[in-house]
Amino acid sequence: MKKVQFYVMADNHYFSKKLWVNGPPIEGRSHTDQVLLKESPEINEAFFKLIENDTETDTVVIIGDLINCGERLCHDEFTDRLRRLQEKGKRVLVLTATHDYNGCGEDENEFVATGYGEKDTYRVQCTKRCELDEIYRPFGRDNADSRYEMSYSINVDGYRFILLNDDGNGHTDCGLDDKGNEWLENELIKAKQNGEPVLLFTHHPVITPYPVYEAVAPTEMYGRHPILKEMLMKHDAKVVFTGHTHMHTIRKITDGNKELFDIGSTSVVSAYGKIRKVTLENGFADITTVDLPEKIDGIPGGSKQIADSCFGGYYRRLIDTALEDYDAFIKLGHGLIPADKAKKYRLVIKPALKVFSSVNMSFAGKIGKKFSGLQNAECKEHKNEKLIDVIFVIVDRLFQGDAPYTPDTYEHKVIRGALLKGDKIMKTLGISLSKYVNGIDSLWTLAEPFVHNTRTGCDREIKIKITDEVTYEKD
Repeated sequence: MKKVQFYVMADNHYFSKKLWVNGPPIEGRSHTDQVLLKESPEINEAFFKLIENDTETDTVVIIGDLINCGERLCHDEFTDRLRRLQEKGKRVLVLTATHDYNGCGEDENEFVATGYGEKDTYRVQCTKRCELDEIYRPFGRDNADSRYEMSYSINVDGYRFILLNDDGNGHTDCGLDDKGNEWLENELIKAKQNGEPVLLFTHHPVITPYPVYEAVAPTEMYGRHPILKEMLMKHDAKVVFTGHTHMHTIRKITDGNKELFDIGSTSVVSAYGKIRKVTLENGFADITTVDLPEKIDGIPGGSKQIADSCFGGYYRRLIDTALEDYDAFIKLGHGLIPADKAKKYRLVIKPALKVFSSVNMSFAGKIGKKFSGLQNAECKEHKNEKLIDVIFVIVDRLFQGDAPYTPDTYEHKVIRGALLKGDKIMKTLGISLSKYVNGIDSLWTLAEPFVHNTRTGCDREIKIKITDEVTYEKD
């Protein structure tokens, strides 16, 4: 089999520039969202150009939440760009997901196709779920070897790509039904018989990115994921690519003999936009990360401007602004904190943020010193390190992957010690965390994956052996 390369994109959340003007409505939405709607056309275009210019890679797989909230105009513009990719010789394989339609009855979801005017939002033409198949059939399904509803299976240069539609809406099961699972198992069996190594793609996570995620948001997982995991391991499928969480993570489960990897990709248009590039060669899937280009047409500050303006960068700027210019804080917080509430509680908010911003890590270290194993010399060395800085580093890494503080770091020791002290206090008071968060029995168990990468050691790249039968043959 020849060497095969392809890209994986997730959560493009494309939003047409024809559907908004600058004003409080779009700013309010921007301040409460982890994705950059206003800049989404430019960011998507930057990645599409990168893919277009890669002469060694002719396939891209896009795994759902293609647009904002079912706006038909956004689908029209997005598919126009996909057709241009095809015209450049790229194979484009697409799945849709929950953000791609507005439904009713059994297809009900909470999304509303919306435009943003100077003073108010307004309804725009929406897309029904039943329309998605016709819109996106040219991007994968028309050339599929087998289909089940909007899921499909296709041979890509000797490999079997299986794309599972799971656009459930939180009200119904977001995964294959019994007949769909029968179809999938037959596809896995046929692929093995034909010597086709299998790679799977779906929108929702199959393996939870963090233990607390599945505990508090079970409907945000792939529906019937225990059945899917068991089936994939039974038939020696090793890799499934997922999105939805906007978290760039690599997770693994094993039964002692076989392993299954869930390769999660962050949103293309998040503050930390990334895509995956995969090379299939010599029986391995070599999976790497491609970051948002530094220079982006239409965005003067490029990727740095995006990181500073969205999510973690925005919240840090919001806190700093509250301490320096409270009136500017009220304006900057539009959509997140109602102006009347910000004014009313000024004498509470500003002092609270001032105290929070001034807390040193040494204070947190003293709380759990008995449990942390910290030495006095370490505490002195980090006496000026602020707790707020550590928190924002963790928040930044939550979505871009690779939790920042390994067990040998001062920060890890401080956080671990403080939370173990908290666990002891809760035990003394007879408080059980598992009563509130199913499957989580301690504060440290809940927090550790956010502090230190307890998954595969690296969320950016991994090399996975997917078969013993593939050898590389030069063209």
